[in-house]
Amino acid sequence: MDVVLIAIPLLSFEDVVCGLPADLFRGKLVVDTCELKSHPKEVMLRVFGNLPDIDLLCSHPMLGPGDITGGGRIDGDPYSSSVWDGRPVVYDKVRISNVPRCEKFLKIFEDARCRLVEMSAEQHDASIADAEFITHLTGRLLMDRDLLPATPVISKEYAALCDVADMTSGDSFDLFFGMFKFNQNARGHLTKMRENLAMLEQKLAAKDAYLAAKSELQNSDRQRLIAETKTLLQEIAMNGNLGSVNNKNNNASSGGGGGDKSPSSETVEPDVPTAKAGGKSRK
Repeated sequence: MDVVLIAIPLLSFEDVVCGLPADLFRGKLVVDTCELKSHPKEVMLRVFGNLPDIDLLCSHPMLGPGDITGGGRIDGDPYSSSVWDGRPVVYDKVRISNVPRCEKFLKIFEDARCRLVEMSAEQHDASIADAEFITHLTGRLLMDRDLLPATPVISKEYAALCDVADMTSGDSFDLFFGMFKFNQNARGHLTKMRENLAMLEQKLAAKDAYLAAKSELQNSDRQRLIAETKTLLQEIAMNGNLGSVNNKNNNASSGGGGGDKSPSSETVEPDVPTAKAGGKSRK
C-alpha cells in the first residue's frame, strides 16, 4: 500500500524525520501517530514540502493503554474489536493526492470499529491537547502504588483513578514531556494544579485548627460548668442543714407544739381602779 507509518514520541519526531532520506518517500503516504498534531504537521510540511508526490496524513489513534502512541505496545490481536471498538481516531488530511490509498489506510481503523474523526491539526490541539496533558499528569501523580493500594471493595471512582494510573504506567516519560513541551498551556496547567493543591492544604489546615479550637473551648466550658455545679451542690448541701435548724427554731417560736401560746402572744389586761361604795371613782 506504500504507507510509511512514523510511530515515535513527539519529542523525537523532528530529529527523526529530518534525518530521513526524503527521496525514499516519494510516491508514498507518510502518516504520523503523535499525541499532538500541530508540531508534526509543521515538521512534515517543512521536510517534505518540496516533494508534492509525498502524501501527508496526521493521525492520532486514541486507543488507550498499549496503543501505538504510547511506546509501540499493542496487547493481543491489534484488529480485535475488544481492543479498538469505539475508540476515536483523529486524522487530518494535510496533503493527499492519492485519495483511494488514504481511504484504504483509514479503513483499517474503520474495520476495527474505531470512530474516525476528521479534524485539523490546529483544532485537535486546541480541543484535545489540554485534556491529554491533564490526564497523563494525573496518571503520573498516581503511579506510586502507595497512593492506590489494592482494596477488597472498590468504588467506581477509585477504579477510574486506577485505570488512569495503569494507562500512563506503560508510557515513556519522553511522551509525557512532549505533551508538556509542545503544549503552550501546559505550564499554566501545572501552576493551576499547584495552586489548587496549596488551596486544599490551606482549607484542610484551617478546618483542622477550627475544630481543635472548638473542641478545646468546649472542654474548657465543660470543666467550668462542672466546677460551678460542684460548688453549687456544696452550697445547697450546706444551706439545707442550716435551713432545717432554722425551721425548728421558727416552729418553736410560733407555738406550733401542743397549742400553747407564746408569752408574746398573751393579752395583758390594764390595771383599772375599782370605785368604792358611796364614793367617786378616780382615775
